[in-house]
Amino acid sequence: MISKVDVAILGLLVEEPLYGYELLERFRERGMGGWVEIGKASVYQALRRLEARGHVSGRQQEGTEGPDRRVYRITRSGRDRLREGLVERFPGAAPYETDSALSLGFAHLLSPEEVRRGISVREGALRARREALQVERARLASSQVAGRGAAVRLLELQDELARAELAWLASFRRDLAKLRR
Repeated sequence: MISKVDVAILGLLVEEPLYGYELLERFRERGMGGWVEIGKASVYQALRRLEARGHVSGRQQEGTEGPDRRVYRITRSGRDRLREGLVERFPGAAPYETDSALSLGFAHLLSPEEVRRGISVREGALRARREALQVERARLASSQVAGRGAAVRLLELQDELARAELAWLASFRRDLAKLRR
């Protein structure tokens, strides 16, 4: 299976040649951080890996207003690999992971007060996330960035997941005494 980082990079490069920093900027412009986690360092590592495998070709370009940089273009094999990576992700039914799931799974090892505090902190984080998603959706809705419609819908999905988790956390808190047995 092709990594999500590779898919994201190839998906952005299919639209236009970019250098590493521009890839990160496109990622931000699209609000992709709201629906896929990709670290900066992994982008540069993936570019080197994709180039070594022939999925992208890089060419050194002199910087006119800054340092020299390497501009990457997707190759024919990169386009094929992108298509494979996109198609192979549809049937995947991985768990919806949250950072708090592990803590909640071992809630019986904590005091009831620690669990209640943890739930409250998580609820605050989810509310803040929903607010940030709303701001990002509004920003995208008024932009002309490619793929804007799908990006907005994916941010809506993230908001729905956060809303559902908030409701679930409320029921978890109500059932806490039963769950600690």
